[in-house]
Amino acid sequence: MKNPILYVIGDSTVSSFNDPYYYPRYGYGTKLDCYFKNIMVMNLALSGRSSKSFIEEENYKFLMEQLEPNDFLMIGFGHNDEKSDDPLRFTDASKPLEDKGSFSYSLYENYIKPALEKKAIPILCTPICRVDFKDDYSKNSGHITPNGDYREAIINLGKRINIPVLDLTLATRKQYIHLGHTEAMKFHATIAGKLDKDENIVPDLSTVDTTHLNSYGAKNVAHLIAKLIKDTDCPLKEYLSEELEEPKESKDLIPNPNYKVRVYNPPCLREYHPKNHFKTISDGWYGTAFGDCGGCPDEQEHGFIAKEMDKGIFQVGQKAASAKGKISLLSDGLAFCFRRIAKEDNFTLKAKAKVLKTSNVKQAGFGLMLRDDCYINQKANSEIITSNFLATGLVTTELTMSPIFYREQNELHKEEPLLNFLYQEEETAELKIERVGQSMTMSLIYRGTCYSKVYVDFDLLAVDHNFFYVGMFATRGTVVEFSDVDFQITGKSQGA
Repeated sequence: MKNPILYVIGDSTVSSFNDPYYYPRYGYGTKLDCYFKNIMVMNLALSGRSSKSFIEEENYKFLMEQLEPNDFLMIGFGHNDEKSDDPLRFTDASKPLEDKGSFSYSLYENYIKPALEKKAIPILCTPICRVDFKDDYSKNSGHITPNGDYREAIINLGKRINIPVLDLTLATRKQYIHLGHTEAMKFHATIAGKLDKDENIVPDLSTVDTTHLNSYGAKNVAHLIAKLIKDTDCPLKEYLSEELEEPKESKDLIPNPNYKVRVYNPPCLREYHPKNHFKTISDGWYGTAFGDCGGCPDEQEHGFIAKEMDKGIFQVGQKAASAKGKISLLSDGLAFCFRRIAKEDNFTLKAKAKVLKTSNVKQAGFGLMLRDDCYINQKANSEIITSNFLATGLVTTELTMSPIFYREQNELHKEEPLLNFLYQEEETAELKIERVGQSMTMSLIYRGTCYSKVYVDFDLLAVDHNFFYVGMFATRGTVVEFSDVDFQITGKSQGA
């Protein structure tokens, strides 16, 4: 008989990552094989998902196809089920198992019941705590919310169905309180490093991610799981390693060897005195151009414009005789009329776009963009900008366009379908970006067709750790008029 497989599902506290952070994110599912032998650990967890939304993923379909008798299924949801502002992910912990909107119902119907029917062995994990700087785990940090106690819901479900529950909420809460939040932070991802007085790179503790683990923290939680399994009657204990070595900070707290301190000065908007081609009228809107622009984009002869022509009517783009700027595989250079948004804010931005000028060249484009960073008052030399962004609009290649595209970790990605033509002058489009918590929805209506894509847990804090920048862009021989511009702050994000 073949050895069973340990399938692991859950959210970002469980999943794998590929981060540029100083202490990159690691889910605990990536470290479970440190404490088990003679069993394959298959980590199918995905960042940003809840017990409700995960069933829409290919990983769920794969799990349902592959799960066999005597396999184990470790289930680690909760963080995103709490997001009551996001109907695609929210489940209610206060409601009973019989209620189809409840957290318990979602766990049972989507995971436990199918596993039991396949004669596999489900194991529930309560969610790990978020680090609390006041060492108070009686509320959201301990998953106690206005919509119920998510730890308690899992424990009660386990008792009712008679399946194992690993109480990671209690285990991490005890550990974090015992250590204090200063030490507990060492288990968590840290976005940035900084130079100390001796020019050594050290963690910038102001950028600690209170939700996500680093390699040390992931191994720590995997160790807690192994100890909890050892004290149960679950058959998975037969596959534990003989030595459950406790992780050590000196060995397991590993900085990113490729991390480089990035010098970034956020725009000082109170002191910004834009040239005429970047002037705006409406409060909160600013015009700029930056990046790989073939010269200083501030200089008017290069043709960049990001200006509010009349109240609520913006012209954005590049209109000199030679096409400059780009959205390319290697770098970006563009005109941008933008707003700065606190990282806690949910929002919507809608606009209508009309193409006034196009050069019908590749690497051109226009639309709405949500960025990690923004630049004004650049030096005369053009700069290579490859920061993370999401965009809805149109970007051209040789003879095709993509309606939604993004850049992540320096790489430009164009979503399908590719359109086998280029946009033309006088054409129009309707565009929208909506942020609800960790979900970013990009939408475009063009030539009667609606294109839409939802991005979950997209990293927009790698460079500017406090703000996002959203607005209207155009580049490379394209000038667009944006009208009916509607920006609304719609509430506060509930975070990760």
